[in-house]
Amino acid sequence: MLTERQQRILAAIIYQYTQTAHAVGSKTLHDELYLDVSPATIRNEMSSLESANLIKKLHTSAGRIPSLEGYRYYLDHLMGSDTVSSEEIQSVARQIRGNFHELDELLDQTAKLLAKETGLTALVLKPKPINLKISSFQLIPMENRQVIAVLATSDGKVTSQTFRLPKELPLESLSSMVAYINASMVGRPVHEVLSLMTSEQLPVLLSRNIESPAAFLQLFGDVLARSVEETVHLGGRFNLLEVADDAYLDVKAARKILELFDSPDAVRHLAKAESGRVNIRLGDELHTPVLNDFAMLATAFTVGQDNSGVIALVGPMRMPYAQLSKLLLAFAQALDSKLIEYEA
Repeated sequence: MLTERQQRILAAIIYQYTQTAHAVGSKTLHDELYLDVSPATIRNEMSSLESANLIKKLHTSAGRIPSLEGYRYYLDHLMGSDTVSSEEIQSVARQIRGNFHELDELLDQTAKLLAKETGLTALVLKPKPINLKISSFQLIPMENRQVIAVLATSDGKVTSQTFRLPKELPLESLSSMVAYINASMVGRPVHEVLSLMTSEQLPVLLSRNIESPAAFLQLFGDVLARSVEETVHLGGRFNLLEVADDAYLDVKAARKILELFDSPDAVRHLAKAESGRVNIRLGDELHTPVLNDFAMLATAFTVGQDNSGVIALVGPMRMPYAQLSKLLLAFAQALDSKLIEYEA
């Protein structure tokens, strides 16, 4: 366990390195901390911190920088509370402006705003659509036996897809197909209808009401599945190239990271987000080699009790964690209030 003075010195090294990106020496610490001890005593304490692997020497510099273990000690023992005020939340909510017709539009703007505010890469993943319901379904005929299938869901999202009708599916049957879906499926949860399709209940129902049910089932199933596809909303993707901590990120490595962030499952696994607190994972704690020089801060925003989205920041190890944690919580709680509008 560190002494109080050692804790103060470690915190000061982390703060100073975060601000300047330069290794921190004993004289700087003496001037900054106003400790009633000599620079020589501070050097001795720094040696103890180095022996404990909490700080390390950067190349040939006389100063020291935090190690991954030093950052972890700071996050676990020294960093202040994550709580944010209602004024901070309202300030963020005022910045998220617009008449959003779709939830995806809201989350897309949120990711871009958070990235702009921090200079980091922001990721937002919407809550899994547990109670998502079908609002309407349309088929719009076009030339050469093409149709546009349009499905609206209860979160305001409109999913469309163009299909070429198979020869066995007569154009005249389109109106009866649309009428059947709107009469029997509107208002039902999407996951329930998808379950009906896989259990063969829906094909049986369709065969009693419309011609060529198999061909229509493929068309309807494709657009229905697309309506519940998850999307990672990414802001500041090129901020990844602005890495610090003496690390160089080449284009190939950046591409691998961005490909990773395109996967909703990967983002949920990396973030391990919880509502009301910020989870911070550093370097190899992310268990992903391409992120060894990075850190991720993540929290959850919620609709109801079990429906959680993820909002996260990715950047270099040298970040102002306390400041970013408060900002991330403010964004998450502002989203909580915004998303209530979509559930009403």
